[in-house]
Amino acid sequence: MEGGRVGRGLLLTVLMLMLPLAGCTSAFTTVTPTARLSVDVDMIDVGEAVNFDARASTSPDPTLIVDYRWDFGTSERNTTQGYVSHVFDESGRFDISLTVVNDIGGEDSVTVTIYVNEYPIAAVSGPTVVKTGTIVTMDGSTSFDPEEGVLQYAWDLDWSVDSDADGNFQNDIDDTNDSTSFIVDRSQNRTGSLTVTDDRGAATTTIWELRILERTFNVTWRHQTMKVTWDGYLKQGESHEINHIPGEGGRLLEFNGTLVLDRDFVPAGLPPEDNFSMMLQIPESSWAAKTKTVQHNITEASTGSIERTNLNPYSTETQTYTADSEETLLSTLIAEPGARFGQGDWIWTITADESDPDLPIDGVDPDEGNNWTLEVEFVVLIPIILEVGLL
Repeated sequence: MEGGRVGRGLLLTVLMLMLPLAGCTSAFTTVTPTARLSVDVDMIDVGEAVNFDARASTSPDPTLIVDYRWDFGTSERNTTQGYVSHVFDESGRFDISLTVVNDIGGEDSVTVTIYVNEYPIAAVSGPTVVKTGTIVTMDGSTSFDPEEGVLQYAWDLDWSVDSDADGNFQNDIDDTNDSTSFIVDRSQNRTGSLTVTDDRGAATTTIWELRILERTFNVTWRHQTMKVTWDGYLKQGESHEINHIPGEGGRLLEFNGTLVLDRDFVPAGLPPEDNFSMMLQIPESSWAAKTKTVQHNITEASTGSIERTNLNPYSTETQTYTADSEETLLSTLIAEPGARFGQGDWIWTITADESDPDLPIDGVDPDEGNNWTLEVEFVVLIPIILEVGLL
């Protein structure tokens, strides 16, 4: 009996000693935090940044989170704050891991996935030097997307032209095919661009330059004679006006305009042949001349002439010029200062000053006026333009 009482007392003592120890085990139990992580965007292009926010992570009171351990896949970083920004310089799929640690060593982890898109490669092939009038083809078909996405193409064919009138000369979309062709019509150093965009919206622009040269021409001048004739009938005191533009496409060298009256029969003792006057005006050249018909021989009709030579200079030798086109060169030659005499309207005015009586019939003059003919002969210098030095 006595031995049993001793045994039970010893067991009770042991149990009582264990009670304080059981209470102390909570002081050595780790309290675990909860990691939470969000991102502002989970799909980006190479070189862009993602903002990571772990500020919603928690740890039971009275513990505090004291360390944020970031693993970005290619680099690691520790912070005491739950907000960081990271730039991704490589493409691919990245599992970003965050571990939060509290002040008693408890920790928790969370992972998010970021997709980083590689930019497409824009490539252009084509000529670098051409002459005006050339059809130029720029080929962008070798452009590609590293992720094998479908590309969209946008060509801006001339940075000196704002074709969409939005104020930006470098964002026009002049063609959307993988290659483009156009005619260059003026000499210049032209800059253009090709922008390719992949199916995730990433865009790459490449710039191309094209030197456009003038063409070279040899010019010789050829004489060409032209004649125009007008006729009519005027009573005494009447006038007739003729307007025309002679020698278009060339330079006038000389001209001769002769007015001839029909021969009336004039009996002896009656007044002489009819007398007309003729005036020529060239307003653009500020030049005018006037003449009267004269009967130089009683067997001939009365005539009057206006003429002039060496109106414009020209060379008898072949000359070499450069220009964007044959049409441009022709315009330059025709408009050359000091070589423009006779351009524009010519105005001929014929007036019947006197129409003397014809042989009367029953005392009545049968013809109160006279027929006239004006013939003008022009010598025109026509430039013969031949292109040389073709690429």
